[in-house]
Amino acid sequence: MTESRDSLSVQELTEEEQDRHRVYMARQPIFDGDLEVYGYELLFRGSGQADQAEISGSAGAGEAATSTVMLNSIMEFDLENLVGDRIAFFNLTREFLLAGTDLPFSSTNVGIEVLENSKVDDDLLNALEHLALLGYEIALDDFTWGPGADRLLSVASMVKLDIQDLDREELPRIVAELQNKQVKLVAEKVETHEEMEMCRRLGFDYFQGFFLCKPTTLSARRLPESKLNTLRLIAKLQEPDVTPAQLEEIIQHDVTLNYRLLRTVNSAYYGLAVKIRSISHAVVYLGIPTIRSWARLLVLSGLEDRPSELVRLALTRARMCQLLTENLSDEASEAAFTVGLFSLLDAMLDIPMDRILPQLPLDEPLIEALETRDGPYGRLLTAVTRYEQGEWDEIDHDLYPVERLTSAYMEALAWAREQYRALMSG
Repeated sequence: MTESRDSLSVQELTEEEQDRHRVYMARQPIFDGDLEVYGYELLFRGSGQADQAEISGSAGAGEAATSTVMLNSIMEFDLENLVGDRIAFFNLTREFLLAGTDLPFSSTNVGIEVLENSKVDDDLLNALEHLALLGYEIALDDFTWGPGADRLLSVASMVKLDIQDLDREELPRIVAELQNKQVKLVAEKVETHEEMEMCRRLGFDYFQGFFLCKPTTLSARRLPESKLNTLRLIAKLQEPDVTPAQLEEIIQHDVTLNYRLLRTVNSAYYGLAVKIRSISHAVVYLGIPTIRSWARLLVLSGLEDRPSELVRLALTRARMCQLLTENLSDEASEAAFTVGLFSLLDAMLDIPMDRILPQLPLDEPLIEALETRDGPYGRLLTAVTRYEQGEWDEIDHDLYPVERLTSAYMEALAWAREQYRALMSG
């Protein structure tokens, strides 16, 4: 790996592509108690706007992106690409709700979040009752008890509580009062697994936050043999000078990996003209890079005790990093993919990153990126994770223009969804 630039520049877009993508767009998963994705809150912002994004119906729309821009963006990028078969939650302003604008999406996969600063009166309640009758799920965002709260609860099916903004000693009482209102409770801004377990014990139904991206524990306990074996297998697959014979031996040594890889390459996703009957045949027919990549993904997707969303997120990061460097060398682009994919290894294996990296044959720039987020690949990974988490003001837009980031993110989501389907078919 010889990339020596201080930062990795992104591929240019045409003017038409830039116009289409001058909007920030990301999603945050909402998990159920089994850590399966219930839905996604969609985050938006126009590139010239100061605040994160609700869909607004106000004529001036100075405080947020306008409804037209946002709805057109969602339709262009395709709601299925954004959320698959899960529920998409939108933040809608009072102005938009009162305007009576029809949402161009089926109520079966859309939830409406009512902002906490919305004035509660008969007009708003009538609008929400109409949407609820149409089948839209009504969620109260950053809910606090105040004027009109009881009336809102009469039409809502879900309440979201920012656990970082509420007194922890008061939280049990608040939860108990809301449970009496027969609404589902979402804990927002859950940052650690300990907070998630606390919220689960209190009776929350759903959980939203970045806790999934962190290891369950950072203790110095002895690593389970199963996790060590997974790490050793990843390390062997990562060897830069692996020969076809060595790659075949590595894969065949793991019976499950051998079986799943053959099933995957013979799946409808690939649509090969010939049936691949052995790993050696696969290496010859598809090449070392492809087989190494698929084997690596299959190993990570086979971690049965980890949430599936973690694998999808790692795939999305990897592809987005790769897309943002595709104008550079193949070597740099592959390195960027590896950094994105491995950025969640600590969460996947429940092993601190500083205990993982010494086991992997990675070049120093990649180790630097994964351990401290320094160097060109570290800055790339930082930009990608900040975009993904909606921290858009923290991105260096001279290096990473908004239109390029959005384009790469949307393409990465679609790619990750298809890759995950193919992996699961194996």
